[in-house]
Amino acid sequence: LTSIEQLDYSVLLDYHKDDYHKSIKSKAVYENLIRMYLRYQYEQGRCSLGFSLVLSKLIIPHIVICDLSLYENDKSEKYVISWTRIECFINKVIEIGYSSTIIKATKHYMKLLYIFLDMHQVNLTHELLWIWFDHLKTILSTGWKQARRTLCQFENYLETDDLTTQYTGDPHRADSIDSLPISLKVQLQDYLSLSKREGLKDSTISMRKSSNLRFLKFLETKGLQNFSEITSRLLEEFNKDDLHTTTDGKAAYNVRIRGFLKYLYEEGKISNPLLYKALPSVSAPKTRIVSTLSENDLNIIEKIDTTNLSSKAFRDYVIVAIGLNLGFRASDIVSIQFKDINWTIPSISFAQIKTGKLINMPLSIKLGNLIYQYLTIHRPKSKSSNIFIHHEMPYDKLKPDVCRKALKRYLPNRELENGDGGFHIVRKTFATRLLRDNTKIEVISDALGHSTDDTVHKYLALDDACMRKCPLSLEETGISLKGGIFYA
Repeated sequence: LTSIEQLDYSVLLDYHKDDYHKSIKSKAVYENLIRMYLRYQYEQGRCSLGFSLVLSKLIIPHIVICDLSLYENDKSEKYVISWTRIECFINKVIEIGYSSTIIKATKHYMKLLYIFLDMHQVNLTHELLWIWFDHLKTILSTGWKQARRTLCQFENYLETDDLTTQYTGDPHRADSIDSLPISLKVQLQDYLSLSKREGLKDSTISMRKSSNLRFLKFLETKGLQNFSEITSRLLEEFNKDDLHTTTDGKAAYNVRIRGFLKYLYEEGKISNPLLYKALPSVSAPKTRIVSTLSENDLNIIEKIDTTNLSSKAFRDYVIVAIGLNLGFRASDIVSIQFKDINWTIPSISFAQIKTGKLINMPLSIKLGNLIYQYLTIHRPKSKSSNIFIHHEMPYDKLKPDVCRKALKRYLPNRELENGDGGFHIVRKTFATRLLRDNTKIEVISDALGHSTDDTVHKYLALDDACMRKCPLSLEETGISLKGGIFYA
């Protein structure tokens, strides 16, 4: 070579292989100085930036070199990946609050990706990204799952200019809808797309998907290729074969399938506008006895010494305390934001997630102190507007299930009654305690954020003292006093 412009990756790799030193440490020092020199040459416009990244004992073992001639016809969208764009992505990972380990891994995989693209002189596509990952995975002894997560986040960043912290899994995992015949699949995909355009929540769309996917797989087993072949007898057969653990669950699925059948009629795929009525969507009414926390459970929570709790355990204690003292649902507790608390007139107000109804509850001194102590001492530093956040990076919003786990932390041995092991038992306990304190039904209903008083009536049966004040005689109820074996 007679000039720096003639340098290429093969020369650098050969140099790393042939350059011997007395120790690994001295070799690392030399290569670091060479990287600094190559960075200077890049800034002078004489070589690629990738050259200043490649000479490293950590990078070189993970460099992927493969034949891309088989993928020259890749028609998917291409992205020109500059180092500036990669740096912006890395900065977002840092800003969101990931741990130093995750940040270090992200920088490593982004360097490898940049070198791969620069070495092969190609732009990035979805297909190429995961071809590269498949090769990289065989080289990585550990950490390939974090590499996959980083690449999923980076691909999403290229499309949205935003960073997602949601779980990002195997990109090769096929959508369950794709297993359906094309004649059935297309209509379900269109229906779900319409649901999304209508602004429905992800959970609602997911329920529509799982319900109708079960129905369409049944149609597939019957050899149906066209929706016009659906009959009322076929729906009756499906209803008999479709097993659920509860009648309520079965009814919930049938409601979603009925909605899909109505959509198919509107799209002209079926001719009978009343075909959906062949699928029942109601179940026999039932009343479940309300379960509440026992006095022993409440005493256990009350006697907990909060001074010895870890920061995460303290967060969980405050969550349980809010549930017991204010009766909020789990979805509302994890959604409480700084703006929702009025410290001047101690209160919490927000629109409920489930109903959208505005609720305003006074904040007691004890509960207010607990929240303040959590915010000033135990809450991790985060830009999140939510009061309660994860205590592991990234420090973002919690999911409602954390509330159930928080209750389980302090009552690990509580026996479940009627299968009521969720956090909602705290809300029921709150309502029952108000009732036993002679609080008016209307006040309890407002505290729970209900639109009517009817829902509160089921708690009356738990108020033994008040119920004994208004007994009815058998004569008044019309129940005969006769009985016994002689009247059998």
